[in-house]
This record gives sequence, C-alpha cells and structure tokens, in this order.
Amino acid sequence: MAALRAFTHLADRLRISPAEGLAEQVRTASCDHGIKRWQLHLTEEQIASVAYGFWLHRMTGSAAEANRFFREYGAAYTPSPAEGAPPSRAGATMAALGSAALPRPGGT
Repeated sequence: MAALRAFTHLADRLRISPAEGLAEQVRTASCDHGIKRWQLHLTEEQIASVAYGFWLHRMTGSAAEANRFFREYGAAYTPSPAEGAPPSRAGATMAALGSAALPRPGGT
C-alpha cells in the first residue's frame, strides 16, 4: 500500500497521472488484518493505473509489488519499446480479471 500511496501523492508531478478516483480508493482502503490484505474496489482503468504505479516503483528498485500484483491479479504495465517513454494507461497488459472488486495484498 505504501507504493500506491506514494504514486497517488505524486500525481501532480507525473506525466501520466493516476486514474480518476484511484487516490480516493487508496485513501479509503480497508485492511483485513486477519488475512493481512488491503481491499480496494477498482475499475479496469484504475487497475491499469495501479499496474503503472507499480511499474514506476519497480524502476526505483523494488519489483516485489509489481510482481505480486501480476501474479495475483494478472495485471502488469508493459511500456512500448518503440515509444521510448511510457504510453498511456491503455498500454497496460490486462489478463482476465473477473470482478472489479479486488482484495489487495498487505504491504503494497
């Protein structure tokens, strides 16, 4: 959750800002301490935005959050090498996610 909080906090400094409503979702996320998971209810655009935020975090040295998000939810951000810079959130690779209500792992 710390990586998502940092991502939403830096929104005005980023070329591609977080999806609309993501900051509010992060602020109001609930934690189930019994299973050590955060719960966010995200739209597909917000899921892609989270994947982008974790990709940015990965570029600063920690791939754990991005890897776990992909492993558990099938969402990853993959920039186009031809563009030389991160494309829009629409460039996020999305696997079949099913429900938009996704529990979040703790510690991200």
